[in-house]
Amino acid sequence: MKSNILHKTLLLFVGICFSMILKAQEIQGQTYAIVSNGTVTDIQPYIAAMNNSDMKYHRLKSTRHTIEFNTGVKVELFSASEINTSVRSLNLSDYPESFDPKRDIPVFSLGPNNFIMEEHHVSGKHY
Repeated sequence: MKSNILHKTLLLFVGICFSMILKAQEIQGQTYAIVSNGTVTDIQPYIAAMNNSDMKYHRLKSTRHTIEFNTGVKVELFSASEINTSVRSLNLSDYPESFDPKRDIPVFSLGPNNFIMEEHHVSGKHY
């Protein structure tokens, strides 16, 4: 009886851990690389924030794209094709070949609790 309960508890624990791993969107060295530390001495909070994020809307289909934080930290996002080939299956039709030249380039900053924040500049009339 105790063995059965222990087995079920262990199975539940493994299932929870596995689901948390699958939920992670970004993986350093597999979906992105930090290419510059900028003015930051401790890069670990940026890695933790990236690992908790989904950068799908900043990723291109066939080429790598670099995003920059307000501290100068630069992160190179691997292309969807690279990830599709070596990490996990992606629907490549969800990713553009290039961004619209009129696209507002956000400024990224590190928020509390490993959140990445985007700042967008709005032009035009303000009401």
